[in-house]
Amino acid sequence: MHVRFAPRSHQVERPPYVFVAVALEVFTATFAVPVGWSFIQDPTGKALGIPQGWIEATVFGTYMVPGLYLLAINGAAMFGLAGLTAARHWLAPWLTGTLGVGMIIWIGVEIVTLPETMILTWVFLAVGFALGFIALFWLRRTGQMRLW
Repeated sequence: MHVRFAPRSHQVERPPYVFVAVALEVFTATFAVPVGWSFIQDPTGKALGIPQGWIEATVFGTYMVPGLYLLAINGAAMFGLAGLTAARHWLAPWLTGTLGVGMIIWIGVEIVTLPETMILTWVFLAVGFALGFIALFWLRRTGQMRLW
């Protein structure tokens, strides 16, 4: 495996399939910001109709920490990444992979800790995998990572 973190130019090639990543990043952030803000405003989850009993038995105790994560990482960072991708910043493929894997871990923790799942749980798990694969192929195409 060969990894080169920064290409010679500060701008990176942006294949057409990367716009799928931009759409998924904006989609994720659009949902994450209001939900994260709601959890911060009301850590019980009642404002969103989510039972507080779901989170009480976890290490979090309330929805405050998940709300902060949703707002900062799945919200603001995803919006920022969409901008970096549009600007063809060399770090965008790496951040796409990082946030994609972060999304998979986030949803994995949610599936393990909460007693029930919603359809959006599985949608965002698919988004995480899609971002991860897009990043992998993007990094390979730009020569920043060679796995095969």
